[in-house]
Amino acid sequence: MKVIKDDHGRDDHALAARLGFLRQACRVTFQGMAETNGTQRSNLSAFVTSGGQTRNVAYEKLDRILFSLGVLPDGTLTPGLHRWQIKPNMARDAADILWQNDFEAAVSLQLSTGADAYLVVRVAENILVFVGMEPDAVTPVMQGLEKKADLIRQVRLDRAGDSSIQSLWMTKEDVRVEKLLLSLFN
Repeated sequence: MKVIKDDHGRDDHALAARLGFLRQACRVTFQGMAETNGTQRSNLSAFVTSGGQTRNVAYEKLDRILFSLGVLPDGTLTPGLHRWQIKPNMARDAADILWQNDFEAAVSLQLSTGADAYLVVRVAENILVFVGMEPDAVTPVMQGLEKKADLIRQVRLDRAGDSSIQSLWMTKEDVRVEKLLLSLFN
């Protein structure tokens, strides 16, 4: 049975795009999201892959799924540390979400080896986004944020810095990671 649209003027296409990006960036599966939020994987997948044209999932469940991925229905990031792993084809969506959240400051960290890069974004004092990027994603992300370029500090790391940031990326303890990332803005 198809769920009837509500009168809140929601943009299903934008909602599906945001959900699809966050699913990939947070490295979760449709199955995992569906099981956690009491919906069918196939319905959730159809909503995202159709760009919002097929919606057999209630808005309440979509809102819960977005919240579990760290975003409110309007695209605002929830408090805490958000970790995203992005590929070049995800760069535009990452920049769009960061732009929409009107971030305060950012630090782009380029590894000396030219391998992966990282972006640390302070949206607010209690909202940080830690982005791991493939090298080919850096330019499109920066282009998407170019109107806020004066808020982004570029840092080229040395070998010790490479090791430190990669170790921090793999640390699971969010409170520790958040504290260390905040020190980049002092």
